Amino acid sequence: MPRSFPTGRRIRERRLMLGLKQAGVAATVGISPSYLNLIEHNRRAIGGALLTRLADALGTDRAALAEDGDAALIEGVRNAGAVGKIDAEALSEAATLTQRHPAWARLIVAQAEALAAQARTVEALSDRLSHDPTLADAMHEMLSTVSVVRSTASILAQTPEIDANWLRRFLANLDSDSRRLADGVEAVMALFDGRATQGGERLLPSEIVSRFLDDAGHRFAALEEQGATAVASLVAPIADPAARALAADVLRGDAEDAARLPRALVEAAEQPDDLIAAAGGDLALVLRRLGVVDPGRGLVVCDASGALLRRKPVAGFALPVMGAGCPLWPLYATFAQPGHPMTTVIETPDGAGWRVHAVAEAVTPPGFGQAPVLQATMLLTRSRSAGAGLPVGPGCRVCPRADCAARREPSVLSGGVMLDSGSVSEDTSTVELTGGEAGHD
Repeated sequence: MPRSFPTGRRIRERRLMLGLKQAGVAATVGISPSYLNLIEHNRRAIGGALLTRLADALGTDRAALAEDGDAALIEGVRNAGAVGKIDAEALSEAATLTQRHPAWARLIVAQAEALAAQARTVEALSDRLSHDPTLADAMHEMLSTVSVVRSTASILAQTPEIDANWLRRFLANLDSDSRRLADGVEAVMALFDGRATQGGERLLPSEIVSRFLDDAGHRFAALEEQGATAVASLVAPIADPAARALAADVLRGDAEDAARLPRALVEAAEQPDDLIAAAGGDLALVLRRLGVVDPGRGLVVCDASGALLRRKPVAGFALPVMGAGCPLWPLYATFAQPGHPMTTVIETPDGAGWRVHAVAEAVTPPGFGQAPVLQATMLLTRSRSAGAGLPVGPGCRVCPRADCAARREPSVLSGGVMLDSGSVSEDTSTVELTGGEAGHD
């Protein structure tokens, strides 16, 4: 268990670290040195405005001196340690580290968040390469041209005695193809530069909506207070009409959920089971509301094709920007038994454990000769329980698990290069065009 340092001891350690005298600090905050001495030896309780004044005098914040410390910072350090696969005994010292060295703790958390952001960037670029038709066509054109240039160069190199007329033709073709390759490279660079300078204007509508929701943390106070009447004003800043319509559909659904299960009830609940009665037995509603209201939980909603309809990422659990996730997510297993909830623990490649609640439910009424449309919902909560869970990943394309039986495509983290319209082999001297989707493992 992490050791808890009393407020007085923390005040004393901070003062001594800064080399300040008791008398000077006491005068600054307006108390006597003897009273400060009693506080530092935990003989007088402290709180309220005096604790705030002491924090200011010692150049720190109130949370760093309070007995419980900064809970969010402690949790951030603990999560960073879990990602780094630090053992349980070392993880138990997260509170001690945070309380004694808050600046170092903030640095650790900031670096962990930066690494997670870089992982999400790799994932986003990988998804863009897979699903963006403009980029895929440009890369296909470049690879085709590289193949032609290489073939022409091979013929010239392997045929020393070649007719002068054919030599001129080959050289002309080589010049033309090399220029075409240079133009292709410039086009791809211009595509990336344009998207970098124009922001979301060149994104797909689904990407614009995801970014819109992520920027707001998927929490919209206006929806909780005003309901669906607030949707139009909330989505008005979205320039793309298709993305604006998609975002409006999402927010109308959130407004309906908020009306059925008010935020006050959700915030008071400790477990999903606490909300089932209030939700009228609608398990998917319970999971959606917890995922939207609680910033510390992740939320995933998908249809029966496996494509993600709603993705609310949470620190430590990467979610693909588009397409499907890991085939081993419990989310997909629920389609086998619609209406039957599933609760389990999963483990991500970094060793972190997550408690998962998932259920698949029909979103259209069934009929004779017509199957209902199903959607599955998964709630992600960081688990601190001991014991390994089901090994899963963020999605095959960015998952480092090399021995996964469910893998459907190589990972970009393992050295392979995947393209929808072609692939480059590990041997840099060979270019193979597949003309379709990349092959499976």
